[in-house]
Amino acid sequence: MIKRQHLYLVFGGYLKKIGVDDFSNIKSLEYAGIYESLVEAKKAWKARSIKNIDYANKKFKVVPLFNLFDPSEKIIDYLNKLEVLKIKIDSLKFNLDDDLLFVAKKLKKYNAGAGVVINKNNLCGIVTERDIIKTISTRRKNILETKLKTFMTRKVVYINIYDTLIYAIEILKSSGFRHLPIYDDEKLKYYGIISYKDFMLGSMY
Repeated sequence: MIKRQHLYLVFGGYLKKIGVDDFSNIKSLEYAGIYESLVEAKKAWKARSIKNIDYANKKFKVVPLFNLFDPSEKIIDYLNKLEVLKIKIDSLKFNLDDDLLFVAKKLKKYNAGAGVVINKNNLCGIVTERDIIKTISTRRKNILETKLKTFMTRKVVYINIYDTLIYAIEILKSSGFRHLPIYDDEKLKYYGIISYKDFMLGSMY
């Protein structure tokens, strides 16, 4: 297997407030360099930090650049690359009448955080660990027999295979979601769920 190049960016600048990581002026950020190893990056970071030690409101950071995105790359391209690498994303499907106990056991079995609800090939809901916890907390009688159609999230935000990968990441970030289904509403085809764990540092192709 070809070893991937792991790059690290070192930069810094003045903070809006001591103790807060937000920079006061993005345009004035100082670029220290990009390095091919963490050791080199930490040396550069330390040198810049020592040089600016008298400025309590100035901070430098080391940022891994493992996952660089091509803004034009489509979800379908991403899925094809994962297939070549024999990497699978979560793709659990449930029925409207599955009960809470069945859903919980299936999520645990496949170590998944979410699954979609499909009815006659239509995407009609999504269920996450949060939905399960929220339902259990009601402490209703026979809670484990509760049907999925009564506690799933009905308004599903999803992406198409022809949307870009970076668009999917922006939705996850801006909406606060952890799971984003991939669904073609013209072909009525479900491809799986993209989640934050798919974009953990170093985990992408």
